[in-house]
Formats: sequence, C-alpha cells, structure tokens
Amino acid sequence: MTDLGFERPRFFDGERLTAQDLLAAQGYERELRWLHNRTLHPWGVGRGLTVSGTRGEGSVTVGAGYALDCLGRDIIVAQDTVLQVPAVPTGTYLLTVSWADDDEPPAIRRSGLCGTEGVVRLSEQGLVRWQDPKATEANARFTAGQDVVLAEVKVSGCALAATPDTSRRDDAAVDRPYVGAGATVVGETPWRLWPDDSSPRGVATTVSTASAAFVTAPRYQASVIGERTFRARDGSAAVADGPVSLAAPTASSVEVRVELMSIGELNPPEVLDPSFPDRLRGELGWHVTWIGVEA
Repeated sequence: MTDLGFERPRFFDGERLTAQDLLAAQGYERELRWLHNRTLHPWGVGRGLTVSGTRGEGSVTVGAGYALDCLGRDIIVAQDTVLQVPAVPTGTYLLTVSWADDDEPPAIRRSGLCGTEGVVRLSEQGLVRWQDPKATEANARFTAGQDVVLAEVKVSGCALAATPDTSRRDDAAVDRPYVGAGATVVGETPWRLWPDDSSPRGVATTVSTASAAFVTAPRYQASVIGERTFRARDGSAAVADGPVSLAAPTASSVEVRVELMSIGELNPPEVLDPSFPDRLRGELGWHVTWIGVEA
C-alpha cells in the first residue's frame, strides 16, 4: 500500500491462481486493517501483557495479551512468556513488545509438487525483548511507537535490582482528548439581539457543532470573523466590535455572544437596533469559527 492506494484482488471462474494472487488477497485485508487501526484507535497495550518479577530474581514473566503499534500493526503474545534478565553487572533496560517481521517468527514449511517447498504457516507471536534505550545499532535501536514499552527494569548483578517499573508502560486505554472544529457559513449565520430585543447588550448566535459528533459537552473556543467597520446612518465611519463569550455548551451546540458597548465611534446606538443583526449576517459577513476539545 502506498499513499492510501489499494488494489483489491478479484478472481474469475477459470483463472489460474498463483501463490502471489492469494498473498495479494491476504495483504489487501491486512493493510486495510492496519489503516483502520492507526486511524481510529490509539496505539499501545490494549489487553494483558502484564509484567511480573521480584527483586533479586533472574527473570520476569510477561502475560499474554494484545497491543497495537503506531503503524496499526497487531501485536499478539499468545501465552505467558518468561525472559531471563540481561546478563550484565548493572544497567537499565526497557522491556518491549514489537511486531515481528515474517522472517522472524518460527514458520511451518511444507513440500509441494515438482520438488518445491515453502512456508505455509507463520506465527503471529509478537517480539518480546529487552532493549537498551541508548543502543544505536539499527537492529537494536528503540523506536518509540513501534516498540511498545511494557516496563523499565534496573539490573544489578544479573538480577532484578527492583520490581519492574510499569509507569512508562504504553497503555492504549489512557484517555486522550477528542478534538472537533468547524465554522458557520458566511452570509448565513443567524445573528440576533442579546439577551433580548427589549434591553439588548449585544448580539448572539447559536452554533451547531453536531458535525463533530461529540458525546458530551466539550470545552469550546470560538472566534467571530467578519468586517468590523461600517457606514453609520449619519454617514460617518463606525466600528462594531466587542468581547466574545460562550454560553450554554452542549454536545451539539454552543451560544456565541458579542457584547457591543458604545464608546465613541465604537458601537454607535444603531448596532442594537432590531435590523442590525441582518447587516452583520449580510453586509459585514460575521460568522463563527469554533473548536471543541472533549476529554
């Protein structure tokens, strides 16, 4: 797959299928799943992969589990795995799990016709290993996101110097904020006097944020965009502007208010006339850009 380009294998009656055709069908489904994973799911440990060990012991046990790396690849550890502590006098290591290339796990081979032979089963077992965070060799270098951290371990005298530290564990279940943003349409944003026509202090509009599909009311920020200068009734230049505030936030909307205090050329009395919101929408093109962050 390159640049989101997929070729979906298709077959027809009577077609002579080769191993490459069948591998292409598998590859299409795998690449599509990886794209789904990295687009819609956070990477890290999704289930299991617990780490246990006691100070003074020479090994740790990694429980069975499942994780995703930052490329969306599935990392499976099918059964509990025991790792010997690195045989060094002293040091600090990361215990990680990574996606294993097809040439790394044990494979099952089978003989074919005409003296051929090939691999017919590949293990999906993830690569559980110790990594030195200071290593620079290409085959040993720690790569954040592709090597999922399970614990940090201090070694002394070829044994655990302390219980494995899981505070650095890459956990996919950690809450991450969801961000949505949008804008109202220029010339179609329905402004009204606020708080009401009888004693207005400014203007307001209710902005729909339904396109973001928030589940709960997020924290909103908003800006009012548009022309501020206009020609007053007496022909003089005037300015309409004021502080923006937000009210009544919900998962699908928020009210945007602009207080129009009259000071000299700023906000002459006519900005609070019932007809002025129509000038804001049309002539001045006032509209709203917004962003919401849902925890």
